[in-house]
This record gives sequence, structure tokens and C-alpha cells, in this order.
Amino acid sequence: MKNNKNKTRLDGKKKLVAFTKTMEIDMHSFMRDKNIESESELIRQAVGNYIYSDYTDETLKLQGMKKIQAQNEEIRDMVDILFKFLEHVHISLLAYHPEIDQQLVDSAYISATHRNDKVIKALRGSLKNDPPFFERLLSTYFTETKEANNG
Repeated sequence: MKNNKNKTRLDGKKKLVAFTKTMEIDMHSFMRDKNIESESELIRQAVGNYIYSDYTDETLKLQGMKKIQAQNEEIRDMVDILFKFLEHVHISLLAYHPEIDQQLVDSAYISATHRNDKVIKALRGSLKNDPPFFERLLSTYFTETKEANNG
């Protein structure tokens, strides 16, 4: 590396840092590859990257954003299912909600169970009409179940 004594220094005191011979060779090779003009600039960049890596690492930020987006999609899917279920329950309640005498409680229970089965069947049918959505939910469910059983 050329000694450029005519270049003005940045403010601050000189720092003495010892490097091994191998490290010096690697540094000079890296400087040539990256078109870095001086050892000082390389060291400033390296120290800056090391100190600020936790705050500026774009890869980590993108990974975090992707995870948040996936979680948001999963929550949206769950909310969508709940609203579909509530809609079917509401329609069922509005369609058939008579007052019953005490004598009809048992038959009302059987009727309610039958109507609930219809609601669940309709919900499953609506999910089958959106196979990618249904498959994604199944995948998430079985992945989480497997992780819970292994953990």
C-alpha cells in the first residue's frame, strides 16, 4: 500500500493496531477487490459495519418483515374463518329460533345439534371452495402441532 503522507488526516488521534502477517495480506487483497484506497478507510468501514450491524442489517429487517407479514396473513385467515362461522350461526339462529316448552327440550337439543352440524358442514364447504386457503391453514396447523409435540 502506498504511503500517502500528503493526505490530510481526519480529526482524532492516531491509533496503533497490530495485525498478523496473514491478516495484513488478507486486508490488502480485500482492499484491492473492493477498491478501498487505504487501510484507515478499511478499518473505519469494518468498525462501522461491526458497530452498526444490529441496526442496519437489511437482511434481518427483511426477514423480520416477512415473518410479521406471514403472521398477519395467518391472523387474517383466522378472522375470516370466525366471521364466516358467525355468519352461518347467525343465519341459522334467525331461520329457526322458536320458543320451546320444557317438554320439547330434548328434541330441541337434537335439533340444535343437527343444525350445528349443518353450519359446520357449510363452513367446511366454503373452505373447500378456496383450496389454497384451506391447504395453507392445514399446513400451519400440522406444522404447529408437530413443533409443539417435538418441543
